[in-house]
Formats: sequence, C-alpha cells, structure tokens
Amino acid sequence: MTTRTAALQSPGLDTSGLSTLQVEVARKLMPIIHAGRWSAGEKISDAALAREFGISRTPVRQVLQFLSDKGIIAQTDNRGFTLVRQPAAGENIDELVPPSEVDTLYRQIMHARANGLIGSEASEMELLDHFGTSRGIVRRTLMRLSAEGLAERRDGHGWRFAECLDNRQAVNESYAFRTIIECGAVMEDTFRADPDALAALEREQVALLNAPLASIEGSAWFEANARFHETVVSWSGNRFLVQSIRRQNSLRRMTEYAEFAELSEAGVRKAARDHLAILEAIKADDRKLASAILFRHLSRSHAGAEVKPAQRAD
Repeated sequence: MTTRTAALQSPGLDTSGLSTLQVEVARKLMPIIHAGRWSAGEKISDAALAREFGISRTPVRQVLQFLSDKGIIAQTDNRGFTLVRQPAAGENIDELVPPSEVDTLYRQIMHARANGLIGSEASEMELLDHFGTSRGIVRRTLMRLSAEGLAERRDGHGWRFAECLDNRQAVNESYAFRTIIECGAVMEDTFRADPDALAALEREQVALLNAPLASIEGSAWFEANARFHETVVSWSGNRFLVQSIRRQNSLRRMTEYAEFAELSEAGVRKAARDHLAILEAIKADDRKLASAILFRHLSRSHAGAEVKPAQRAD
C-alpha cells in the first residue's frame, strides 16, 4: 500500500467532551432523531436505545444528557428524557458531535474496501502505513469490524475482510438470501410487531417521504433502510434470522456506504412508500400481504442493482 490518507485526529482530542463510546452512540442517535422517530415532547427510552445499540444504559443516558445541554433533548423530573426539537438544518453533526478516531477510521476502511484501495487481506502494519493513525486505533477499529462480521483475524498477524457485494453473483445471492430471510420472517408463527417500534418506523419513513432531498444525508438514508429491515425481521422473535439480516446489512454497508452520498429522489420516495405499505399490512395483521409487498420491494431493488446503490429502492 502506497497511498496514505490524511492523518486522523490527535489521540485523545475530542472537542465534544464525550468518550469514544459516547461519541459513537451520539452519532448513531442523531440521524434517528433527525429522521423523525420522535415528535417534540415525546418520551425517549434510554433502555430501548440501549437494547437497540447492544450496550448498557449508562453511555446512552450520558449522551442524552449531553444532548439536553444542547437543547435538543430535555430531562424530566423522573430522570426520563423527551425530545425538545429536531436539530436545525444548519446544525452539522460533525460540529455538534465530532467523530471519534475509531469511527473515522471505520468509515475510511469501508470506503477504501468499497473502492478497491485496500485488498481483501491486510496486516496491522499495512493499515497503519495506509491510514496514518496509531496502532491502538487500528486494533480497536478492527475489533469493531470483527464484531460486525466484516473482518476476521488470519493465522499470524493479518486480517481478512469480508467479501464486498461488488460483483453480480454476490449481489444476486445477497438479494436471494434476503428475500428468503425477510419474507420468511414475516410469516413465522412467532411474528409479533412491537407497536411502539412500528410507530417509530412509520414516523421515520414518513419523514423520509416528505423531507427535501437536500436535507437527507446519504449515511442516514442507508441506516434508516437497514434499521427498517432489521426491525421487521426482529419481530419474528427468531435470533438466527436477526443475526442473518444484521450480517447482510453489514455486507451492504461495506460495499454501499461510501456511495450513498448521491441520492436519487425517486429511489428515496419509492423505498419509503414500499416500507409504509409493508407496515400498514402488518398493522392490519395481513402478513401474507406484507410478505408479498416485501417480496416485490426486494425484487424491484434487485432488478435495479446494476445501477449505483444510491439509486436503488433499497
């Protein structure tokens, strides 16, 4: 590897005053707030967010308290939290919550893999040389990628990255697998939609349907789509189906994340309408219809898979 990226932030420099974990939580939470999951005055459950993010409640509460200092969230008398307002159009998330060094390197590695700038295998020293950061940041980032199924340690000192969905066969197999998993999950006897989560997804999709395209960040659009599909599958109550869809979302993230900077208005609106139709069928307890719409939705996305990812319906 000969191309070096710009150096990351100096170790320990964090102008937000948050720890690395808290920064990562905040940067997951802000797009959800911006997407309209909660309306002004609505309660925000720190316990539910902790479950969603797979962490303890403490860092979630600390981030909510940080955002209360910014006037976005309010803390109630019973130590709960409510949304005060959505971030204003001029409030840049990078200024409000600067990315942690791990988050920055994570995104750089994803971009480099998606664009063929680093190979499918690399040593820590090669990554150090390529990205110009510290060994500790490289190791923590690799552990994050490993936890998401995107990298695994090779015998010796190297790492192997997951295959990107960057060829026709891999894309075909991914969509076929997703269709089996997602449509099957909806038809499981154990399928039970959570009313609060369903309402939150509806608000998020309505916000995407109605928001000016210029106000939707590519990463937020990708994560909203991934969150929708993972949540619907989670209602099956089958942990193995959930693990499978998370793995697929991680593979999609590796390949597509960097390319979601250019959004197609038709793609955004079409996906949001499909998602709302699926949720409406689930609310009506017509799971056959929900599965059929989901099948059509994924098939239509598959048919458009040769175009740029940002132009796909999902």
